[in-house]
Parts: sequence; structure tokens; C-alpha cells
Amino acid sequence: MADLVNRCFSEPDFEAIKNAVADCELRTSGEIVIRLSSRSHNWLLDRLVAASIVSVLAMAVSLWFTREHNWGVYYDFTQATLWAVVGFAAGFFGIGGFLCTPARRRRVVWERALKLFSALTPTRDSTGVLIFVSLAEKCAVIVADKQIASKVDAAYWDHPQSIIQKSIIENRHSEGIISAVREIGAKLSEHFPRRADDINEQPDRPEIV
Repeated sequence: MADLVNRCFSEPDFEAIKNAVADCELRTSGEIVIRLSSRSHNWLLDRLVAASIVSVLAMAVSLWFTREHNWGVYYDFTQATLWAVVGFAAGFFGIGGFLCTPARRRRVVWERALKLFSALTPTRDSTGVLIFVSLAEKCAVIVADKQIASKVDAAYWDHPQSIIQKSIIENRHSEGIISAVREIGAKLSEHFPRRADDINEQPDRPEIV
């Protein structure tokens, strides 16, 4: 699962992101957590399954229509094989493509982000923020803890998410995350300034999942 992450992020990138998180948390009691994943779903498998189903159906239909013609078994199965190939291509590039719509990709990434967030150790004041980046889907999702959600409008998170997603498209992965971290840190400092007894409750370094 780390292959794509390791191609997009170097060790200096990880350190730069870690330092950005640590710097932001000097001014807020919020805790920013970053999780990186190569992908959130096996989209190729979806395409292959769809293509295989269409291929089998195309072969069956071809054999059905040639069953009463005296063209010979070789011809019948040659035609069936040809239609199976056509069906596989149609299923892979056609129906398979519909299974990978942007809306479905985002929903899959969002659902995984919620699972990752629920697995985090709760912060003392419920002020955690998870940034989840799924590279194959070119998607970023930000999940805020309940105290933050009570003070920061839900629509706000679209902005830092778009910063990361644009950077993925432009192959500036770490830059986008660092910019989003700084943006989020500034917002958190407005509502949740650092307390005198604040401690670092979550690791600053991004983790690969």
C-alpha cells in the first residue's frame, strides 16, 4: 500500500510536513493528524469483474443466436470468442468506468477517512483534525472532531481539501499538504488558542496507511 506514497513523498517531504504541523500546533490546542494512502479501493478489480461479466454474457448471447445455424462448431465458438473480447473491452472501458465515478471515489475515500478517524486516540478536548490523502483517487478528506465542528463551519474544509487535491494533480504533493496544514492551523488558532498546559497528543509526522 505504500508504493505510490513512497514515489510521491521523500523523507525530506515527511520531515517538512512534520515541521509544519509542529509549528502550527505551537499556536493552537488543536491536534493535526495526517494519514497517507496509495489508494482506498481496488478500482482495477472492479473493472475486471465488470468486464468479465459482460464478456461471459456476450459469449452466451452469441452462442444463443448461432445455435440453430449449421455453420459448424468452429464458427460458432469463433464468433462467441470475438464477442467475448468485444464484451470484455466494453465492460472494462465502459461499465467499469461508470464504477469509478468521481462521486464514488470521493465517497469511498470519505468512508475510509471516517474509519481512520474513529481509530485515533481521542484528544483531551476533542480538538483533533484528520487530514487523509488517498493518492490513486487524487482525493483529500478532512475530518474534524466534535468541538472543532461546533465552531468551524463544515463548508470551510472544502478550501484546504481543494488545496491538497490541486497539488496532487500538479505533482506538488508535500507543498499542498503543508499549505493546507498552515491554513488549518491558522483557523484553529482563532477558535482554539494554545493552552498553558497544552501537550502534544498526536504524532506530527504523517503516517502511511
